[in-house]
Amino acid sequence: MKLSDTPIEKYHINKKMVDVKREDLCAIGTPNAPPFSKVRGLDLHLKKIAKQGFSTVVYVETSISMAGWGVAALAPYHGLKAIIFDPQYNIDPKQLKNKPHLKILEYHRIMWRKFNATIIPIKAGRAKVNYYIARRYVNNKIADNKGVLLPLGLPLQETIEATKKIANKIANKNYYSTVVINVGSGTVCKGVLKGFEDSFCDVIGIMGRSGKVTSKGTSIQSAVPLVLSKPAKFKLIDSGYQYTQKSLAAAPFPCHPYYDLKAWEWLTKNIDNIKLPVLFWNIGSMPKEVEI
Repeated sequence: MKLSDTPIEKYHINKKMVDVKREDLCAIGTPNAPPFSKVRGLDLHLKKIAKQGFSTVVYVETSISMAGWGVAALAPYHGLKAIIFDPQYNIDPKQLKNKPHLKILEYHRIMWRKFNATIIPIKAGRAKVNYYIARRYVNNKIADNKGVLLPLGLPLQETIEATKKIANKIANKNYYSTVVINVGSGTVCKGVLKGFEDSFCDVIGIMGRSGKVTSKGTSIQSAVPLVLSKPAKFKLIDSGYQYTQKSLAAAPFPCHPYYDLKAWEWLTKNIDNIKLPVLFWNIGSMPKEVEI
């Protein structure tokens, strides 16, 4: 799969310059690939799986994540078969206007099919419960132990390391006082934090869904122990949004309304309260074809 470097674009918030790292463009050279920077580490991870002799990768999807799309898109490049467990929501079509995130899921299903992924319907519910169901499937239905169940949210070490390399290049060439980034699983944020660990830069993570700030923040911070030789500071902030609640803010660049736009909205409201210059790390964007 062709992955590339991504530009840093310049925009203004209240007449103050903000640089935006367009990591959503990392797979722009690959047709139908998701605009989603986690594919950097996923590509490396699937390459490793294929070399180990596995034939099939399995993933349990949620309602708005692009992870399943990434799995479906990258698996064929490594000679792997992709199986996606597809959450089914029992909802009257007339109520879809109140559930716009399900339109995203329907678009993702189209993309899974483009890459000939096998789709297994599963009742929507707790992702961890569905994960255990998928694990039984892998153990009982895939012959000769040739299947691998990928972790929920794709918190891959390869993604952390791939992101670290990119962030470190920026830290070495540019001086930023603050980096702002959306936080879902925290995987990309860990890579950014590691990349800036030897700089005097604050990294501010904005949670895409309301949750346990202390435990999530501790998990992310663990990627970079707080010692004097590594002065980067990390702060995690609860955006107040629920997972399937989108931001209605406007951004001058493609920005995913259920993920990165929540962080951009926070930045626009707090630009006067953070140290400049600032870099906004854009992990993903919404495909133009999706109408929500």
